[in-house]
Amino acid sequence: MPPEPAHTSPAPLWRVLAITFLLSVGTGSVTQGLYFIADATGQFDRPALYLLGVVMGAVYIPAALAAGPVLRRIESKSARLTPRAMLAGMISLGGIAALIPPIVARTAADPAPTIWITAVVYSISTGLMWPIVEWYLSGGRKHAALRSATGKFNITWTGAIVVCFWLLYLFLDRAPLDVLGLLALLHVAGRIVVLGLPERPAPPLDRHDPHPPVYDQMLPVARRLLPISYLLMSALSPYLVGALGQLGIELKWQPVLASIWLVARVAAMTTLERWHGWHQSWATHITGATLLALGFAGCVLAPAADSLPLMLVSLAVFGVAMGIIYTAALYYALEVGGHSADAGGTHEALIGIGYTAGPAIGFAAALSVAAGILPDNAFSLAFVIAAVAASSVGYALSGRNRAE
Repeated sequence: MPPEPAHTSPAPLWRVLAITFLLSVGTGSVTQGLYFIADATGQFDRPALYLLGVVMGAVYIPAALAAGPVLRRIESKSARLTPRAMLAGMISLGGIAALIPPIVARTAADPAPTIWITAVVYSISTGLMWPIVEWYLSGGRKHAALRSATGKFNITWTGAIVVCFWLLYLFLDRAPLDVLGLLALLHVAGRIVVLGLPERPAPPLDRHDPHPPVYDQMLPVARRLLPISYLLMSALSPYLVGALGQLGIELKWQPVLASIWLVARVAAMTTLERWHGWHQSWATHITGATLLALGFAGCVLAPAADSLPLMLVSLAVFGVAMGIIYTAALYYALEVGGHSADAGGTHEALIGIGYTAGPAIGFAAALSVAAGILPDNAFSLAFVIAAVAASSVGYALSGRNRAE
């Protein structure tokens, strides 16, 4: 059995948020920006970009689900292998993975194969890392305190990803792989900040202050919407690389315009952190789902309509939806699902499902075009139909399974 924590106070929020910011710039550089970096190398065609997303999601899911069991196993072997030690180790592993492509590029070798290595290793490290960070965030916090903490956490990591996209603007047309070198430096800084955390997160407060019963009904809905939102988001990310080009946007400006949805997500999360009337309200789920569908459809169809304004508005709508859905899902997961790495692991694994399924749909559509089954001008329509169909089927099946 793992040792009981010697403290009862929550981990310092400022320290958790500092770690979150530093590591989120890195995570965003890989999960969101690696498509732009890979495309800038000139070695990735459209099917390869989508396959890159499939690979990242496919390894992220088991890593996230393994976070809790792995922690319990290693703690049973040695008292020195604490959650803090594992978090520090995963941060170091991610930083090393990020250094591989820029180092290889300096030798004049082709860096394209190393991008695949970075995608796999970094996804494993972050899949194990984020459930632990979320455990430190939630440990010893409930209700209003937890809503405020998760709100600040959401603002911090989404704001960091906006910074990541703006960094891509500075490097993309000159030295795109240098972004990954900067990422490694941020991991070094994060590794230092982690040293100030307690060895284990604070224990839960469930026994003393239970959550409202309606939360048990809201968590399953939130967990059904979360992977669907990430399915559509992960399908959209590589799609934007070509779509913005079709609309006449130069490569170096594409991450800046793509960050519109990220800025809108920050704005939505900031609103929900300040205003707590959204919890216990079914309107939160309904609004998030509706805006998600409208924003995604507008983004995918904008190139066919040759409408940059439609693309920009749709990106903003999509970002607001992502902010609403994620905020609800994380809060209910930590409030209802328990304060441990398992709760965060389930939350992150659901995200990983979306990270995998979205690019898989794009990969299938891209292969159909490459094989001549579909004309190139039909890619957008086939893509949006398949993504919406997969989302609808996935939502229906998950609901039926829960009912059974």
